[in-house]
Amino acid sequence: MKDNISDEDHVHVHPYNVEKNEQNKVEQKIETSPHAKDNQIVNQIIAKRDKQIQQLKKQIEEGTYKVQPMKVAEKMLSYFNKK
Repeated sequence: MKDNISDEDHVHVHPYNVEKNEQNKVEQKIETSPHAKDNQIVNQIIAKRDKQIQQLKKQIEEGTYKVQPMKVAEKMLSYFNKK
């Protein structure tokens, strides 16, 4: 018996078999459902909002947050003009 058997001794691939296997391969596409795409967008928005909230909290804790009175007034006016 042979003690040292290499892979070359076990595998003999005929060129016809290789061509046949390549022809049988089917191109596969993975598509994301519209619902999953919506979830990805929502998750990105939530992550962005959470980051902004953390930055504001940090500014408030450090005492560096400054209220912008004009922006507050504009938001209040737009809110009350809608009603």
